[in-house]
Amino acid sequence: MHIVIIGGGKVGRELAANIHKKNHSVVIVEKDPVTAKELGKTLDVLVINQDGANMATLEKANISSADIFIAVTQIDELNLMACMMADRAKVPTTIARVRNPESHRNIADTGFSKEEIGVDYVINPERAVALEISRMIHYPEAADIEYFSKDKVMMLSITVSEKAEMTGQNLQEMPLPKGCIVVGIKRPDGSFIVPSGKDIVKPDDKVYLIGNVKVMRKASWLFHHEDKRIRKVVILGGGTVGYTLAQMLENNSGPKFQVKLVEKDLKRCEELKRNLHKTVILQGDSSELTYYNEEEISEADVLVTVTEDDRTNIIAAIMGEKLGCNKIISGISNNEYTYVYAAAGIDNYVNPYLMTAYKILRFTRKGDLRNLSHLKGEDAEVLELVVPGSCKVAGKKIVDANFPKGMLIGTIVRGEEIIIPHGDTVLEPDDDLVIFALTKISNKLDAYFCRA
Repeated sequence: MHIVIIGGGKVGRELAANIHKKNHSVVIVEKDPVTAKELGKTLDVLVINQDGANMATLEKANISSADIFIAVTQIDELNLMACMMADRAKVPTTIARVRNPESHRNIADTGFSKEEIGVDYVINPERAVALEISRMIHYPEAADIEYFSKDKVMMLSITVSEKAEMTGQNLQEMPLPKGCIVVGIKRPDGSFIVPSGKDIVKPDDKVYLIGNVKVMRKASWLFHHEDKRIRKVVILGGGTVGYTLAQMLENNSGPKFQVKLVEKDLKRCEELKRNLHKTVILQGDSSELTYYNEEEISEADVLVTVTEDDRTNIIAAIMGEKLGCNKIISGISNNEYTYVYAAAGIDNYVNPYLMTAYKILRFTRKGDLRNLSHLKGEDAEVLELVVPGSCKVAGKKIVDANFPKGMLIGTIVRGEEIIIPHGDTVLEPDDDLVIFALTKISNKLDAYFCRA
């Protein structure tokens, strides 16, 4: 597979590194000479230091042989234009990162579909981050939350409380509600396992559950044994993520939240007040403690730190921890800061660059892969894929499929039925599977589920 990436920033770099590991041919086109030089030193891929929205440049990248074209520069218009050029060169799949909501509206205003313009898939990192944070607010006891199979199936992670009913029990005897299963356990010492029925859940273990969304709240209670009621949400940062999150919380059809948003820029505050009707907008100065607004933070059930500065987010998160916030969620753009969060005991953070990269990476896999999620801080992934009728495991019992150790099929969605499978369950064509796997095993699954 030959893949062309326009833009060598954090997303492009992450994509290129992961795609190269899978032995695909990768070319990065990066306009900035300093960034291009650094990429050439750190990545074992071809780097072209030129403008990506230029057909001559794309021809150098061998666009005519490309299977996938990915445009992830900082400029939405450039990404869209580059995809249009790739589409005219008959590239089968084109993907554009589009960050500005106005750019989305401009696409719609043309009267053409994305496909007619030349973009097969549009990825919006800021909206994806806001949606992830919104989910974390609705499940405050969970650290990781993902939805699969058209939102019928959920995965979440819970840290096991000493008071929990499940503490000290092995998985085989555990009275989990029907419709969910434990697919992964991270021990306090950092070791990570895909469990068997004989493994025992212990206090401070981080367990990963997959199952029917209708039973997941009850299941999480059995491990956490604490009801965190969320009413007051404070959002620090009124950029695209903060604004989009506030909109989502205002329009939520379930629990109603009291939302306060703190933003340092006066002009932006006025803009937010015009567009948000239930959110209280407060101005704070990032150079003064008023920005951190200790009184507001101390009263918050959830503190969300999504300014454009990682250090500001870290300081506010640590302050929220000391002031006793029930839950703290941070946006983070520099992976090096994850160690700071770990040292402070804060494990709820979202990286828009990694999220974007993994949303795109699923297109580089063989088979009918519908979703791919990498667990932050873990060497494990969750995949959603459809069983092709012609693949080698279709019609076989799971026990006879000879799957590698280190993976577990969490759920099978068959029509409207959600099945927690066992060894004798037969994999039928068109089954929608949600699979939990160690990353080194995940890369081997193509051989089992590819069309013959």
